[in-house]
Amino acid sequence: MLSPINLSPPRPAIDAANLSELVEAYIIDARLRVKPATASTYDYLLSYLLDWWGEAGPALAYRLDGRGWQIFEGWLRQQTSRQSQKPLALNTRKACLARCRQLLRWAYRLGYLDRDFSDQIPQAKGSQPLRSAPSLDQLQRLLSAAGQTSRPLRDQALVAVFVGTGIRRAEAAALAVEDVAFHANGGGVIQVRKAKLDKPRRVVFDCACGEYILALLEGESLTTGPLFCGWKGRELTPESIYRIIKRACKAANIDQRGRGPHDLRRSFATEWMRHRRDAGSAQLLSMQLGHSTDAMTVHYSKQTIDDLQDGFSSPLGSMQPHTQ
Repeated sequence: MLSPINLSPPRPAIDAANLSELVEAYIIDARLRVKPATASTYDYLLSYLLDWWGEAGPALAYRLDGRGWQIFEGWLRQQTSRQSQKPLALNTRKACLARCRQLLRWAYRLGYLDRDFSDQIPQAKGSQPLRSAPSLDQLQRLLSAAGQTSRPLRDQALVAVFVGTGIRRAEAAALAVEDVAFHANGGGVIQVRKAKLDKPRRVVFDCACGEYILALLEGESLTTGPLFCGWKGRELTPESIYRIIKRACKAANIDQRGRGPHDLRRSFATEWMRHRRDAGSAQLLSMQLGHSTDAMTVHYSKQTIDDLQDGFSSPLGSMQPHTQ
């Protein structure tokens, strides 16, 4: 017996006329469960869904199914960031679609929907741009450019702390003068109190980094309070730090896509792995960067084909040469 082809298969769909109310209920619930900053991120990501649905909802008769989610994914690829006015990064689009899936799973779990529709949401299309850590020459130019700003001691120390310790910009923004302890050789230890995932740690810096930190402390007479200050001695925000580094990168003519504090963190990881290739050193690097897994640490190291060729050896090199 032959089975006929059904050219109009049923497509489970959501009656999404009240989608904005569902999103609002989800955000209200999230504010009770997660940190305010995290809830704000959820709100920001889902605002793209609501903007699109305000345009597409009437055209789709407020019926949201797999085809509609595919249209939404394509719409996201055409959008620009509200912060930078640049095309939405792949990671942002991934995060937006992931949050939409979480929204639908939450709605099913709490009875707002009669089934879990999250499997209808596609993955974000596209590939990550090739990332590389700034070279030593570029880092030197960056330090020089940071020394030509209106706050040279602060800005050079900021670059030096990123390059010399590998900490995150939010961690740098929260540093206080009291968090820095010097050793006799000019190096020392920084207590990172406000770390990612609420996991404080200590990081080490060498005497080269220490020189910039000490110049900042002495030059701006800092004895207490924020290590990196803005106007009227106020603590710099992570966003302010990002702008400071980006301006210095532009002045140093190394302002390629992605050049910012995170690339300086990559530089630290890359140089560490380049000169320390044993497993024990990888574990120490994870401690310094605040990673919970070695896989994440390896992801940050952006070594090149030159590193691969340096000291390369295969089993053939240990074998006797073949003779005719």
